[in-house]
Amino acid sequence: MSTLRRAVGAALLAVATAGVFTPSVNAATTGTATSTNPWHTGHTLVIPHGGGDGMYPENTLLAYEKTMAMGADVVDVDLQLTKDKVLVAFHDDSMKRTTNGTGSIRALTLADVKKLDAGFNFTIAGKQPFRGKSVTVPTLEEILKRFPTTLLSLDFKNESKEMIQPACALLTKYRRAGNTFVGSNNDAQILSFRTVCPGIPTSATMVDVYASRDARASGDPNFRPDTVVDQPPYRIGTNTLVNAEGLAWSHSHGIAILTWVVNDEKDMRHLVDIGVDGIYTSYPDKLLRVLGRPIPK
Repeated sequence: MSTLRRAVGAALLAVATAGVFTPSVNAATTGTATSTNPWHTGHTLVIPHGGGDGMYPENTLLAYEKTMAMGADVVDVDLQLTKDKVLVAFHDDSMKRTTNGTGSIRALTLADVKKLDAGFNFTIAGKQPFRGKSVTVPTLEEILKRFPTTLLSLDFKNESKEMIQPACALLTKYRRAGNTFVGSNNDAQILSFRTVCPGIPTSATMVDVYASRDARASGDPNFRPDTVVDQPPYRIGTNTLVNAEGLAWSHSHGIAILTWVVNDEKDMRHLVDIGVDGIYTSYPDKLLRVLGRPIPK
């Protein structure tokens, strides 16, 4: 999922273009996106945010397994790097918010991280139902092995270039070029990742954002973005960044729009009605109900 700085940038561009969202993701591949875009399916993808962080401990195999079994479509993973350079599914730099540990994840080895309880602080209805249930922080490789063909949304939370080589190596090893998207808030990191791993779609630099905005504003008939997916927030303040007109323009250029994080069922229904390609949500059960898709018991 796009991070705050890029979201604010998108909001400013939306205002500059009469509230119509413009695409901001470069696939770093040859040619324009087509109907083979795996993120543009003709129906709204259910994307549990961090595995469905309103229902289960975020970024855990438990969360991914539960929500995929429920009927979700995409595994959404935040990535951090341990002291011994192992990519793990984790959002914060500090261990404190979600585990029984303290300190920075960057100061801990994988062995240290694996000792912590990743369900320790998850609270629902005033209780911690997953505390002491052997819920651990998974590695990216464990996730790739567990979900070999599932659509995968990755977000680099450590903005150093140290993330690039291990991420590219794993995605190449598990042949994930056709169904994985890599996001980051750091333009330099994205540019480096594109160079090292050109077959994996990435989030945009601000240069990409402006290029798309200008092409849309000018009606440039020769504009051919190498893009497959964009991830705007639905709203920032009173500014709505996703609407039917913007979706139509994006789809005409082969770009899928995945919006975040939407937990209100009325907003979900509106987005589904106008044809959004995917919705990140903390409560995938709500979105499944809006879509009329049965939830296995």
